[in-house]
Amino acid sequence: MEAWKLISKKLEPFQYTVWTEFTPLAIKYNAVNLGQGFPAFKCPEFAKQALIDATNSDENQYSRSQGYLPLCQELARVYSSKYNREINPLTEIAVTIGASEGIMCALLGMVNPGDEVVMIEPCFDLYIPQTAIFGGIPVGVPLTPPTPGENQWTLDFDRLEAAFNERTRVFMINTPHNPIGKVFTRQEIEKIAEILEKWPNVCIISDEVYEYITYDGREHISIANFGNLWDRTVVFGSAGKIFSVTGWKTGWAIGGADAIKKITTAHMWNTYCSNTVAQGAIARMLRIADEPYIGFPNYYEWMKNEYTRKREILHNLLKNATKIGVDPIIPEGGYFMCARVNPSLIESSYLENTTYDFAFCRWMTEKLGVCAIPCSAFYLDHHKQDGENLVRFALCKDYKDYEAAEKLLS
Repeated sequence: MEAWKLISKKLEPFQYTVWTEFTPLAIKYNAVNLGQGFPAFKCPEFAKQALIDATNSDENQYSRSQGYLPLCQELARVYSSKYNREINPLTEIAVTIGASEGIMCALLGMVNPGDEVVMIEPCFDLYIPQTAIFGGIPVGVPLTPPTPGENQWTLDFDRLEAAFNERTRVFMINTPHNPIGKVFTRQEIEKIAEILEKWPNVCIISDEVYEYITYDGREHISIANFGNLWDRTVVFGSAGKIFSVTGWKTGWAIGGADAIKKITTAHMWNTYCSNTVAQGAIARMLRIADEPYIGFPNYYEWMKNEYTRKREILHNLLKNATKIGVDPIIPEGGYFMCARVNPSLIESSYLENTTYDFAFCRWMTEKLGVCAIPCSAFYLDHHKQDGENLVRFALCKDYKDYEAAEKLLS
């Protein structure tokens, strides 16, 4: 092959993703896509109006690289209350093109070749390639899945502590968790913080994009609030996840000034700034979200109620889906519900040279017309067996999607 056709060695291992297979597969078979985590319903009307108003304001040029100041000021207002500290909108906030770009900028600013990045598995599938692209070494600590009939994933703290050494540069945590829906408790975060206090040179990336989506009265707890971790922690949030506007690709990082500077330096040399109009709209939306909304005290309570309803609908759908015989695990927060698969129901031809979860998702998409995502895609290669009996379904779909899936699977 001519040299110009070759992709760089850094990207060569990451040309395949689960999304490049299953999204086209769902389209090809006209399947109900319960796999990919994008909302399949309209965003709030106030979001659309905010975008119109922002466009008409004539703020249509580059914003400051660190973020459009009105949005940074609104984020400082929101998160100063959450963290019980005065957050500086000029130095302790960065706005990025989605949380995904922000996390990539954080890793670019924190990781040198050979540095180790400790992450809890399963993990959002961007963490592993983003770490490796910059020469970092992903170190996975798998959660222990619940036993059949239970829903609680557990973290082995001895195993977590053993993962740290002098080469560890970054620790990554995601709560509420994608893909499994675990919400780390205050006691769990405290134990993790105690471990991190022993390693003062380790930076912390806390992915909290589902912070407002918790169930059954569970409290979202941020590690940034514990011990002396604030200065070396960056917390990521997402307008896409909060307001169901994932196509706007606007996220943010909150944290100590030195940690944020790592992100803004990388962001400046990458995309320079984020979409000014979207940032202006989101600044308005954050104010409106605190107001009463459709019979609820605020937008956030309405959103939590909507996802709670969809969690119940999806759980009942999967429990009664006789054609697939899965065992759903009720999530504590976030967009997703995992389920254990029954390999005995899969046509044998699908099981050749692959794992149960991939075989199941291909079979269900092609033969039954419903798409889910195989969970082994969220593990490092040497831990993939931990996810081979699990698949992920999304809670962020329209009610009509669940009605259609119920007819196809029951």
